[in-house]
Amino acid sequence: MSRRRLEVVRFCIVIILVAIVISMTLGAQSVGFRSAPASAAQMKNPFAGDIDAAAGGGKKLYAQNCAQCHGNNLQGMGPAPSLLSNSVKTASPGELFWFITNGELNKGMPGWSQLPKQQRWQIVSFLESRNASK
Repeated sequence: MSRRRLEVVRFCIVIILVAIVISMTLGAQSVGFRSAPASAAQMKNPFAGDIDAAAGGGKKLYAQNCAQCHGNNLQGMGPAPSLLSNSVKTASPGELFWFITNGELNKGMPGWSQLPKQQRWQIVSFLESRNASK
């Protein structure tokens, strides 16, 4: 192999390795619960600790929008997973909010961005209150 060709091959290998390292690094830093970006974990629930938001509005909104797939007791139904799982329990409020907002349609979870922000946070409060008591 000529010297020029060897240099081109080495250069290509270096570029490929750098691209692999960068993609692995970015992927590890920016993905949280259900592929939520790292920035979602920093979001704060404006209804944190508000019992009325969880027991009142959040419970009602969950029943209207979520229970048909996830069950009245958050146990999951059919392909819809339980919302009492460790992954949901350990997700930050912001990650839950992000996932409720964006969904994951290819796995059957619609995004609920059409619900007002306040209502999505109330659902997060309800989920957190139910997971805290288990």
